Amino acid sequence: MASRSSLLTLTVAALSVGCFDDAALHPATDDLGVVDVPTTPADTSDAGPDAEKTADGGFDADVADGDDAALDAPKDGAADVDDAADGASPGCMLERVLVTTSNFVSGGYALGRFAPTPSLVASSVMAPDQDHVPVQSGCVIYNLLRGNDVLAVLDPTDLPNVLRRIPLRAGSDGGARYQANPYDVYTYAPDKAYVVQYAVPRIAVVDPSRDGADAVLRSIDLSPVRSPDDRDTSGSPEPTSIVRAGRHVFVALQNLNAFTPVTNGTLAVIDPATDTLLDIDGSTPAFDAVRLTGRNPVAMDVTRGGRLVVVEGGVVVFTPPQMLDGGVEMIDPVTYRPSGFLVTEAQLGGDIKGIVMLDESRAWVVVTQLMAGGASSERVVELNLDAPMGSRIGATIVSTGAIGAIARDPGGNVWVLDRTTGRAGARVFNPLGMEITTAPLSSGTYPPAGIAFVP
Repeated sequence: MASRSSLLTLTVAALSVGCFDDAALHPATDDLGVVDVPTTPADTSDAGPDAEKTADGGFDADVADGDDAALDAPKDGAADVDDAADGASPGCMLERVLVTTSNFVSGGYALGRFAPTPSLVASSVMAPDQDHVPVQSGCVIYNLLRGNDVLAVLDPTDLPNVLRRIPLRAGSDGGARYQANPYDVYTYAPDKAYVVQYAVPRIAVVDPSRDGADAVLRSIDLSPVRSPDDRDTSGSPEPTSIVRAGRHVFVALQNLNAFTPVTNGTLAVIDPATDTLLDIDGSTPAFDAVRLTGRNPVAMDVTRGGRLVVVEGGVVVFTPPQMLDGGVEMIDPVTYRPSGFLVTEAQLGGDIKGIVMLDESRAWVVVTQLMAGGASSERVVELNLDAPMGSRIGATIVSTGAIGAIARDPGGNVWVLDRTTGRAGARVFNPLGMEITTAPLSSGTYPPAGIAFVP
């Protein structure tokens, strides 16, 4: 029988891809946070219309009911963040790194600098929720308190203390946890942000400058793009991450039933100009989202040039042998066409659970391999998505027991949060794959779980 520690490691590896579709059954997970700092991507507004296609080859918007839209800051390595072009607040200088920590019972924080020398110091502040993930968006610093169903706005002058709390549960909570389960957030303007909620079929539209329940303004209904095969009682299509590519906003939908993908993953498309959900194919009677090549999208990233990259984890098996049916593909943000898998899990030898794009084609992915006896091994592997077929997989940057998150800082270096027992901490690598840290930067009592780069 596997030891308790090896079973915990296995559970972390399997659950980190976000494959739970019922709030009551969603445990505290070591969710892989993929974080990068925002900038304005290449403008594709002149590339052609971007609503639904019509019979004459043009496009004509067809919208579903919904009050507002969500945007996620596209990814970039610039330290001076300026989102004014897409409605967010004026720029702010990112200077620090905030790491959340958790042992699945208690949670905490560590704060440091990413330049000139990476540093990290544990905070004495305890987290209100042990399952928590930091996000910096539009110069606002959030902590997603997943089990408590709360969006916390942190005080940038006194990190990591909470400045405002926005509850997301509807009505009386009855003491249950994970009723909303906030998974991602994007600030569109100082008084408007969009929260992806894993356990319910809607995106919450909130005012991050306000406190309490009054900060929840309205919501966008995702029901029109939920798969008919997804019949779990939550009614949710399991939305996870949200990004902006070009003029539109894309929300990854896992389409799970009883923890298993029932059909291909999809991307809901939102027009931020009208705050409406788009039907991308008016030739069908259904309301269509972007249909991905594989199942269970677990991570997305957007390059500085506006390329939308999606990782699809496929069926997540909790014991060997794994079902390596996922891969990495690109989606054209104007035509919505998927590229098909550019790299597959079978080629990598494990489930892919995270990605950061270093430039327009180079990526680092986190690959999980289940071992005999219930243990797991995780690697960060370099890819070149534009290389000829057969030569897209490059070097292994690092191998370790468990990875909590991977993120590219504003200087271009990559932070890998190592949760391996006995050597937990943040490890930092330059873009060439050379490790900058001589030993993991300690996150304190608890291993690191999530990361954001903050003012």
